[in-house]
Amino acid sequence: MGTDVFQFSGGMSLLINGDVPNVSQITQATEDKPYFSLVLDLDLAVIAELVVEMKLKSSAPTAPIQIEPTDMEVADAALRLMRLIERPGALPVLQAQLLRELHYWLLAGKHGAALRQLGWANNHTQRVARVVNLLRAEFAQPLPVEKLAEVAGMSPSSFYQHFKAATSLSPLQFQKQLRLIEARRLMTGEGLSASSAAFAVGYESVQQFTREYRRLFGLPPGKDSEALRSKAKELV
Repeated sequence: MGTDVFQFSGGMSLLINGDVPNVSQITQATEDKPYFSLVLDLDLAVIAELVVEMKLKSSAPTAPIQIEPTDMEVADAALRLMRLIERPGALPVLQAQLLRELHYWLLAGKHGAALRQLGWANNHTQRVARVVNLLRAEFAQPLPVEKLAEVAGMSPSSFYQHFKAATSLSPLQFQKQLRLIEARRLMTGEGLSASSAAFAVGYESVQQFTREYRRLFGLPPGKDSEALRSKAKELV
């Protein structure tokens, strides 16, 4: 995420409680020991209900990405939820209550402090989330801080402070990383040239795009996309 690198393996839980730009890669997987993970989209309504029922207090802002050993209760609830795949008749009856139980144990466990931030109506995290949705939808367009602050319902200075606390990035850095990640996808996945990708994501200067791309990914656009395509061919 940005210039930060996180690593996690079996028995760990990765929580992303802020919709931040990130690039991920599976580093260990074989035919004998394949990579499996359970990805769960958290339900903010369930979190809000449980925060009230559990009488939890609000907590100080935490980093948008956290990695912790998986709590035993969380692993148990997740396993029982996954086993419903083999019992489709039980899904309509048991899925909702197992998901609620899983949210409960997450709130009660190591990730609880971070999740509690999401359980308070109209809190700063949810206001920032509205802006993140706008940035993801219109990242190629000019988006001044004043407009973003208006969407969040904050003053520009307050918005800047809360946005950086929630995402660890300034609004401009956030937008820039969205542009660069999408440009990388366009080059490696759709075969666009560096200049075409740069203009497609909103850059007006190819030189500036190349400079910022190299700063984020460590290689200039052409060499990076070539290396990624070569690596993909080796895995086929």
